[in-house]
Amino acid sequence: MNMEDKKDMQMIIKEHINLGLIEPEISAYSSPSFLVKNHGEIKRGIFIKDLAKYRKDFRPLLRVTESAKWKWEEIHTQRVRELKWVCNNLPKLAIPQDEDELVVYTGANNYRWAVALMKKTTIGEEPCRYTGGLFTKQQTQVWHINKKEFFAVWKVFKK
Repeated sequence: MNMEDKKDMQMIIKEHINLGLIEPEISAYSSPSFLVKNHGEIKRGIFIKDLAKYRKDFRPLLRVTESAKWKWEEIHTQRVRELKWVCNNLPKLAIPQDEDELVVYTGANNYRWAVALMKKTTIGEEPCRYTGGLFTKQQTQVWHINKKEFFAVWKVFKK
């Protein structure tokens, strides 16, 4: 990777950190360059970070008792505004074409893996997909670090 590509990737990662979607490496001893936050929610197809925080205020509206049913309050209006803002500011993912050159960035340590699939453009790189997660107990004990890195590459191309 040349210096210009490295700077472009750092800029993209900083944007995602500012949006709270990824966090910098927690430990200096772990090898991933970033960890994808809330992988469980992203994996299920829910792309809103901390979605449970927004949903919890709406649960009382679904209660069976008539006294608690459908009492819309200011907090609900506020949560809807916040959700609209979050949805409007989700990172834009590029859709790669067959002729596009793709770059895969991976990171893995004994416990976690992370991967980003980037599309090369004339002005740098655009993220196409990123994901991450935790290794199972058996994987952490048996797999060599090279296999863990390859697992991350396999995951990004799986879907």
